[in-house]
Amino acid sequence: MMDYMPQVSTGYYPEDAGWASRPDGENLLLLSMPDLSYLLTFQVNSYDYAWLYDQELDAYIFCFKINNKSENAIIFKKDHAGVLLQEECALKPFTIVITDKGFENLRETDPVFQLNNIEMKRSEVAGW
Repeated sequence: MMDYMPQVSTGYYPEDAGWASRPDGENLLLLSMPDLSYLLTFQVNSYDYAWLYDQELDAYIFCFKINNKSENAIIFKKDHAGVLLQEECALKPFTIVITDKGFENLRETDPVFQLNNIEMKRSEVAGW
């Protein structure tokens, strides 16, 4: 991965989030994000990402750039979706899976957007 320097100006909060795992043990961070529904149509050829920490929000911000074009940010506030980043599943590489549906309406055949092999980079300032 190259040294990606985020230039994103808008971030989005997941409406719902949770951990799941594949039969092979790979951890999946599932995010319900209707605001990012356009991602479901993307063919991902390459991506870069960076984890930032915002002290004012007390949140990690996952910034990612797809195919060297589309840039996005997902906000994980400590007392909201950030709770998931404090779990053991986040300590090793995982896959982020984004859907535009609520989990109660999600079917296996629904399109999703995913980024594989994501590693959480923690900030010393955050303390979590």
